[in-house]
Amino acid sequence: MQDCNFPIIRYEEGKSNFEWGIQHAEEHRTAIRELVDIRRELMLKRNPSLAGELLPLASAQFESTLKYCPNSAKEIEGIAKGSGLSLTDIVILNNYTDFRDISLVDQGCSTVQIQNSHSILSGQTWDMHASAKNYLCLIEVPATEENSASLILSVVGCVGLMGINTQSCLIGVNNINTNKAAVGLIWPALVRQSLESVNISQMRDTLLNAPVTSGHNYLISTPKGAEHWEITPTHKDLIHAHGDGEEGYSFHTNHCLGENVSKLESKEFVSATTHARYEILEQSVKNTHSMQELKQLLQSHEGMPKSICSHYDNGNSKDPSQTCGGGIANLISGEINFWRGCPEYDPSYKEYSYKLDSENKSFSLLKK
Repeated sequence: MQDCNFPIIRYEEGKSNFEWGIQHAEEHRTAIRELVDIRRELMLKRNPSLAGELLPLASAQFESTLKYCPNSAKEIEGIAKGSGLSLTDIVILNNYTDFRDISLVDQGCSTVQIQNSHSILSGQTWDMHASAKNYLCLIEVPATEENSASLILSVVGCVGLMGINTQSCLIGVNNINTNKAAVGLIWPALVRQSLESVNISQMRDTLLNAPVTSGHNYLISTPKGAEHWEITPTHKDLIHAHGDGEEGYSFHTNHCLGENVSKLESKEFVSATTHARYEILEQSVKNTHSMQELKQLLQSHEGMPKSICSHYDNGNSKDPSQTCGGGIANLISGEINFWRGCPEYDPSYKEYSYKLDSENKSFSLLKK
């Protein structure tokens, strides 16, 4: 299993999404093939009965994505072509946690929003199956005639896990385990579709109108406000909202908080660490006021093994999870930071710092 070393994939200006997908895959073909094999095995280990259903499920998810998120769908097609793999393979890589009846124990993330008199801080950890860390990457997406430039945290072969655009619109995602999944779009494409927005209203509309496959909590954050939404195919709950200029904080881990969505929660598969992480955030986030303090909080090992920066294995899980990376931004100052691994326990830890120039609508890489 190779280590991609947290690469930056720089899409070429003037190219189409399909061409970007080809470029992405040609640069990381071997790693993408490895990750497809890993994720297919995880899916079938959890539910062997899916073996004969992968093609129709993947086809239905792709068709839903093509209708609602056409640009990202074309990028996924390009990744399939550039990697020499099937479209089903790339859909599995992007959307494997959302396939019907699939729930992966202990996997999840922590999202945080903080607004005070001088900062708007947004960010999250990204917790996945431990194998994913070696495939984490950043994608620099240039501006087009229709859309702003964006920075995307992802894994190779995937169109996006979280991100921010040059309109200072940020989206973060964490998983919730809910029942009543339905065939819908590929959720990383929804991340990218949300970043085609220019304000909080457009981001909200994109999420609320999306034909999703299963449950997630979405953090959408802008300089004019932020919201946490729990969204499933049948129910949508606003968990918290910050208005323009309103001071306060909010956070989410991996258990349902919404009145309606909580009724759909699959208790059997709720993350073993979610309540412990929630309690740590409840105590600590109110004392977090700066980028550095937010980064320290999201990389904290307080309460280990059930810490925010998690290396937890309960010994029973078939799918051990760890904090593979994260990202934070200050939407007032334009500071942005992404990282791979853990600075305390991971010798291969790596991070990137960017600066958003909101006037010129551009990102500058400051440190790597």
